[in-house]
Amino acid sequence: MAADQTPDVPGPVLNLLAAISETLEVPSPALDRDAEVAYRLLVEDRIRVVQATIRDVLAGNAKLGIAWEANYLRKRAAERPPTYRTSAQALDELREGRP
Repeated sequence: MAADQTPDVPGPVLNLLAAISETLEVPSPALDRDAEVAYRLLVEDRIRVVQATIRDVLAGNAKLGIAWEANYLRKRAAERPPTYRTSAQALDELREGRP
């Protein structure tokens, strides 16, 4: 599909797919145990929320609508942002000469 074409998918579904993508997009952890454990826990939590949302939509249990489901995913992701040291932060620290 060309970049200027829009997929033949209803707007609310595109919004939900975007919310799923945003929810699952988390920064890579720094290479230390604490960051890796925190990353894993965050990813597992977000996967559980996304799976529950998909199950509800597919089973017809999204009673408040697909837009509500998308907003719920974004809200849940915002409530639990990454709190670990990321690989980008670790690289910045190395460039600045900090250990």
